[in-house]
This record gives sequence, C-alpha cells and structure tokens, in this order.
Amino acid sequence: MELRHIRYFHELAETLNFSRAAEHLHVAQPALSKQIRDLESELGGKLFYRTTTKVQLTELGRYFRQQTIRPVMQLDIAITGAQQIAKGFSGKIKVGCDWPIVGLPLAITARIYREHNPNLSVEFVEAPIREHTAAVRDHSMDVAFVPAFFVNENDNLEMRHVCDVSVKVILPAGHKFAGRKHLALTDLENERWLALDAESIPGYRVIMSEVLQFQPKYGLTTASMPSLVAHVVAGNGIGLLPYWGNKVLEPGIVAVDIDCNPLEIFAIFCRKDPSPLVPLYLDALDEALNSSAS
Repeated sequence: MELRHIRYFHELAETLNFSRAAEHLHVAQPALSKQIRDLESELGGKLFYRTTTKVQLTELGRYFRQQTIRPVMQLDIAITGAQQIAKGFSGKIKVGCDWPIVGLPLAITARIYREHNPNLSVEFVEAPIREHTAAVRDHSMDVAFVPAFFVNENDNLEMRHVCDVSVKVILPAGHKFAGRKHLALTDLENERWLALDAESIPGYRVIMSEVLQFQPKYGLTTASMPSLVAHVVAGNGIGLLPYWGNKVLEPGIVAVDIDCNPLEIFAIFCRKDPSPLVPLYLDALDEALNSSAS
C-alpha cells in the first residue's frame, strides 16, 4: 500500500464521484479506478458500492476512512511545513490568548519558537476566551487554548491536550475553613462567591459552574483577579484560583484544595487547512512547559 492509494481513496470518499475525484487529483479516471481496485485487493474487501448512478462507501470504506483521515491530515501538515521551512519560509503564527484565564507560559513559548525558527514570528491575538473557538474557525487565530467545554463536535477543530490545571478555593484568613487542607464541594454550596464580571472576562462564570458542579450563590463581581483577591481579603466572599504552581499568595488569604477535577486545557486549531506553523509552535510550548516543570 502506498500513500497515493490512500489519497485517491480519500478524494473519492469525499466526492463520491469518480469523474470529479479524478479531475481533482489530475489523473485519468481509469488510473483512479485501478488504484481503488488495488487498495481493495490489499484490504480484502470492497470500499465502495458502485452503480450506474451513484457511489457510496461500504462499511469497510467508512471504517477505513475514519481510521486514516487523521494520519493523512497530519502528514499533509508535516509535508507542507517542511517544504516551507526548507525554502526559508518566513511567516507569522497568530496565537489566541486571554492572559487572566489561560495562564500558560505563552511569552516564554514565543521566545523559544523564535530561537528555533528565526524567520518566524508570533502575534498574540487578545480576546475573551469564549471567543477563541469561533476565531480559530475563521482563521483570525491559528491556535488558541481553551477548556474542553468551550468546544463542541460541530466546530470541526483539532484538540490537543496541553496540561491539567488544579483549581483551589481562596478564602479570607479568618474564614471558618481557612485551617483545612482540603474541602469537599458540598462544604462550599452555601458560600457567597465572587466572580469576574462579564465585560472584563466573559466566560468566567461558565468556568466556575463547570468546576464547582453546582450553581454558585454570587455576591460581588470584580473587574480583575487582583480586585477579586482584595475582596476575598476583605471578607466579601470566596473565589476560585487556577493554580499554576503559584508560590506566593496575597497576605490575608489562604488557598485550599477542593475535590473537583482539574481544568483540562487544550490547544485548538483548524482541522481543515491549519497553519503549517502550528506543529512548530506546539513543540516550543512543550519545551516551555517542560522547562517550567523541572
């Protein structure tokens, strides 16, 4: 089996029309038919139902397409990226960021990326995290970082797990639970919660509800995380803190572990026609994460 067999198969599976598929592939229709027959012979079964009026995938065809679509896409990205790098390609990758929420080492990643790829640059596209999925779909961002619940199956995006972020509850130092090392979510259902307002960080309340798994009783809303922390110190409520290994907390507050799942952060990028720079950028991100963990 050669790569062209799989490429021809995918084109025909997409168009379900031999003439159109052959035209897209710039080959004669008999040559396409032969490649499909050779592939079917190697697999031991029919990939397509063929009549005089239509072409349809068989059960074997549907399975083979599902199992090979991602490797083919990844190979296409690798080939395109390698060709452009070999030609001294210069370009820019647009990285979506919502600094207060995501917390990834994006600036360090950009530095590593530039060190490895001197002809390439990074543009930070700042936008609220709930807007990142649509921005990646319309190519105003090449890659962005979101929790899984901001993406659905219809978005047609690739998702690559980047890291898990533990979440702690921050309490004023005099709070009745301040001396505890760990709290159950049920301990906190009657507490008054502080949140970041929708204008400063849209989507923050969605994240809170997903993490807490209950509808919080909200008190004040604030415009920034430092402001939220100040209100916790003042005793006006409690809040959530994504914990990126923070070593220093504001005087007057404590951070306590809670029994919630970590916040899973994913890199998202287009499934169809992604920027060839995305794999290079994600390699730099891996390096930045590994260096910060060591």
